[in-house]
Amino acid sequence: MWSEAHQGAGLLGFLPGQGPRLLPVLCHPGATLELEMLWQLARTLQRLGYGTLVLDAGARESAHEPGLAQWLDEQAGAWPEQEAQAFAVVPAAQGLAGLAQDEERALERLADAVRHFAFALLYAPPAQVAALFAGRAVSPVVLNVPGDAALLRSYAVLKHMAGLAPLRCTVAAVSPRPDGLEAARATLQVLERRCLQWLGASPRAMVVDGSDEEAWGALALRLMEGACVAQCPAGRPARHAPVPHRAVTRYHGHSVV
Repeated sequence: MWSEAHQGAGLLGFLPGQGPRLLPVLCHPGATLELEMLWQLARTLQRLGYGTLVLDAGARESAHEPGLAQWLDEQAGAWPEQEAQAFAVVPAAQGLAGLAQDEERALERLADAVRHFAFALLYAPPAQVAALFAGRAVSPVVLNVPGDAALLRSYAVLKHMAGLAPLRCTVAAVSPRPDGLEAARATLQVLERRCLQWLGASPRAMVVDGSDEEAWGALALRLMEGACVAQCPAGRPARHAPVPHRAVTRYHGHSVV
C-alpha cells in the first residue's frame, strides 16, 4: 500500500508544461534550528518525487558561489537541467532583491530561471516576499521550533508580514520528539490568540512530530496547497528532471543531509 503522503503527492501532481511551485518561507533573524527544519522540508519534498530547490536570500551570489542572480542573467539562462536532479540550496540575495523591483515580470522570470525544478522554497525576509507575492494566492510559511525565543521570533515575523501584505501565513510548529507535541500545540494556541488580538487575524497552524517521516510528508503536502504555481514564459515549458536519491551535503556551515 502506498502511504497517504505518496497518494497525496499523486493527486497534487503537476500538469504538463506547468511551471514550478514557489513557496516562500519567511526568514527568522538569528535562526538556527529553523534552518535544519527547512532542510528537512526540502528533503521530504525530494523524497515525494519533487525536484526541490532552496533559494536563500540570506546568502549573496558570487563568482565562486553562483546562484539565482547568474541564472536570471539572459546570457546564463536557467539552472542546467542535468544539475536539477537533486535537492539543492543556492545563494539568492541579489537575484531576489532584483526581482522585487520588477513588479510586472518577477514571477515569470523566476519561474524561467528555476524551470527544471518542480518546487522552489524561497527563504526570504517579509519585505521581499511581499514585493514578489502581494495579490497572489500563496501562504508564506513560518517554521517554529520549541522555546520562548523562537515564539517571539515567529510573532515578530508574522507582525512584519502583516504590515506589508495581506497574505495569510502558515505556522508549522515542529517538535523534535513526540513528547513535545503538547507543548508545541500550547505554543501555537498562544501565538494564534495574540495574532488575532493584536494583528486582527490568526495564521493557519500545524503541529508536526519532527521524528516522524510520515508527519513530514503530510506537512509537505499541506504546504504545497499554499504554494504559488508560476508560469514559464511562452515557448519555455517546464521540464522537471527525475529525482535520484542524493542531496547537497553542506551549505554555509549547515548540514543538509
